Amino acid sequence: MTILDSHAHVWDPREIPHPWLEGNDVLNRPFLPADIDTAGGLIDRWIFVETDAIASFARVEADWVASIDWPGLEGIVAHVEMARGDIEHQLDDLQDARLLVGVRPSLQNGPSEFISSPEFAADLREIGERGLAFDACVRWHQLDALVAAAENAPDTRIVLDHLGKPPVLEGLEGAQGSAWRRGIEHLAALPNAFVKCSGMPAEAGEAFDEVAGTFDRVALDVFGADRAMFGGDWPVSGSEGFGVPLARAIDALRAVSSDAEWARLAGDTAREFYRLNTSDV
Repeated sequence: MTILDSHAHVWDPREIPHPWLEGNDVLNRPFLPADIDTAGGLIDRWIFVETDAIASFARVEADWVASIDWPGLEGIVAHVEMARGDIEHQLDDLQDARLLVGVRPSLQNGPSEFISSPEFAADLREIGERGLAFDACVRWHQLDALVAAAENAPDTRIVLDHLGKPPVLEGLEGAQGSAWRRGIEHLAALPNAFVKCSGMPAEAGEAFDEVAGTFDRVALDVFGADRAMFGGDWPVSGSEGFGVPLARAIDALRAVSSDAEWARLAGDTAREFYRLNTSDV
């Protein structure tokens, strides 16, 4: 069985400015489809997820990704800004972008109150009305705010990126770990919410092997594999970023999932969530 990676990044700072890359000696260079870690050929299809470039380049980035040589690219999640009063204009600008399947703003470093605001929920509803999915990259302490937003946009498909960036180094038994567990339980209670088993190398760093699969299994238990998908988060969580080849991340997730669960994680759930017109593997 080959894998559909629901969360991959490519970028070229020479084409599109990325302020967050400045000063990062490891990642501040082009990462293109030809460089992608395919886990020895296991991964052969991808969803591109926006890379937090300058917001005004949202359509430019989507068009650039669609234009480069990337066999196996199935969908594009483009950048949007929320609660700015112009979501309709932003979505109008993106609506005919090739391979567009969803959108994502930058949320993880912002206040929780912004995510739980009525303006944010209104934008989230508009995204759903356009038939687009929504990727939510938030940290564990923002989960309750995301729940509030998702409750107020029940017809919008929402996927939690990177398990909600849990407090990996503290572990599941500490106060923060318990808060993360409660947060994803509340989110999983909403039928429009999904989760990406992704990004753990970036959160765990050198402790990845010690915690690999632990938080994934909790997420699988509360969401179920029908609402969970694998994401590689290359290159940020890959060897180039945090030193973990995607094959190792795949093995860790595979070790805590059954054969039936793995079939969902490896592509079926992502295909349905992003409404891809692809055949079963």
